[in-house]
Amino acid sequence: MSRRSAAVIIGPIKWLGIALLLLGLPAGAETGRYPPGSVLLFVASWCAPCHAELARLPAIARGARPFRVLVVPFDDSPATRSMLDAVPEAQRWRPEREMQRQLARALRAETSGLPFSMAVDGDGRECGSARLGLDAARAEALVAGCVR
Repeated sequence: MSRRSAAVIIGPIKWLGIALLLLGLPAGAETGRYPPGSVLLFVASWCAPCHAELARLPAIARGARPFRVLVVPFDDSPATRSMLDAVPEAQRWRPEREMQRQLARALRAETSGLPFSMAVDGDGRECGSARLGLDAARAEALVAGCVR
């Protein structure tokens, strides 16, 4: 198989996983590195669409069922930490600081910025992504791509 056809087959979301591995995740982190059965909603205080997503969080969570929606800080700024104060604790995922930095670097390389969401299958592997602000319908479509 040529490199070109491999790139087409692997697709952009797999490159995110590869980037995370190349950035030095610990051995064994390849499988199950994300919370299983979840939609990760990356947010930052400077992202206007992210504020709108948080305002729609209950509807997004309903649309994502049976997956749970977890809000992930894109950066560790005081403003972003404050933004997460309004999110119920059960809907937050705060990876350890180095993992958070690796995620942010990989996302910057993969996307043009926020908003960005990632669906994670039952094994903790990414199974879909969205580069638009989520609402209930988009969350439902994102999860449907993972539950076949």
